[in-house]
Parts: sequence; structure tokens; C-alpha cells
Amino acid sequence: MAMGHLVYAKWDEERDVTTNGKEEFIYYYKTNEQGHKLVLDKYIKRLIFIQKDRLLKRTINQIKIDGVDLEVMSDTFSHYPEQTAITFENKDEVLKKLFLAKKVEVYVRYGREPGVSIFQIK
Repeated sequence: MAMGHLVYAKWDEERDVTTNGKEEFIYYYKTNEQGHKLVLDKYIKRLIFIQKDRLLKRTINQIKIDGVDLEVMSDTFSHYPEQTAITFENKDEVLKKLFLAKKVEVYVRYGREPGVSIFQIK
């Protein structure tokens, strides 16, 4: 159990209680220097990229975990346009890599304009 705690300690922790108050969910996240937030949702096994300063339609087709390319799919939340869900195949394997990652790069495309958001995890 202590080993698992050390793994998660790299990511910041956020707790959320359900509306009925009966369940508590723990989400892990990192915020970078640009103010972007990357949330590791272990329940649905996905990442959520949040960029409050840009409400433009964005797509994310690739991320890098410690320098290794990974093709992903993305979908913007209709009610929260600043949030984009990032999903991937082999969810369990990718989640394990994310928990152990030191650096995650998110390649974001705003229409035709490319960008990259880098998260250092220590």
C-alpha cells in the first residue's frame, strides 16, 4: 500500500464528493506554467485537458509520455468547452505509464494552429 502512495504522490490530489454525499472520488492532476491542467481520471480511464484561456474548438491526436509517442482520441465536453477528454486504447497499460511518468506532452491543435502543452511530474 505504501508503494502505491509513493506513485500517486507525484500528481496533486483533488477530492470530489458525489451530489448525494455518499461517495468520494479522488482525481490526480498537474497544472503547468501556462495554467493548463491535466486531470488523470482513473475511474473512466482517461485524461482531461483543461485550458481556460482558450475556448476554441481543439483536437488532441497525440501525447508523449516520457518521450514516447502515443496516439489518442479527443472529445470536447459540450457543457464545458474548456475541457477536452483524451482517451486511448490499452487503457490500463497507459494509466500505469501515466502514474509513473515524469513528463507528459499534450499536442493540441486549434483549427490549423498547432500547440504543445508540457506537464512536468515530480
